[in-house]
Amino acid sequence: MKRKVSNPSETFTVTNRNEEDVYGVSVDSIDNELFITIHNPVHEQVAVVTNNRSEEFFRFTVEVDNEKVFTIEKRLSPVASNYVVTGDKLNLDDDFFDMSFNIMLGYRKVAKLRNRWTTRGDSYEITVFEDENEPAIIGLVSILDFIKNNEEKKSNVI
Repeated sequence: MKRKVSNPSETFTVTNRNEEDVYGVSVDSIDNELFITIHNPVHEQVAVVTNNRSEEFFRFTVEVDNEKVFTIEKRLSPVASNYVVTGDKLNLDDDFFDMSFNIMLGYRKVAKLRNRWTTRGDSYEITVFEDENEPAIIGLVSILDFIKNNEEKKSNVI
């Protein structure tokens, strides 16, 4: 999967190791609300990421089949910006800002993410050990990359 998703209204594909398109990812902003839609090769929606912003926090939700799989929350604080990723069943086994972590179901590793340099440029290598979790993981990596890239842009502003 390519890196540095940053623009609302961006579309890209996720390929497998044989360079075949497996998922399409669309990033859209409607009325200042961010939506990321993941669809399969026949353009059926398989996952969606939505955001909810209040005065106290930003919250992104990754849903598959109208069921919340992950919640990414940022508390708004003048002291520090902390993001927390939680899931009812799946959890991250490291700090997501490194973009190198495992996704766990209890003690079982269901996926891992690593930064990789490929012929297409900077990318993420996502290894999924349990296919039923794949759409949620693609949604999670898409929103984490979006968050990370936008946080880096803010810190590079002089």
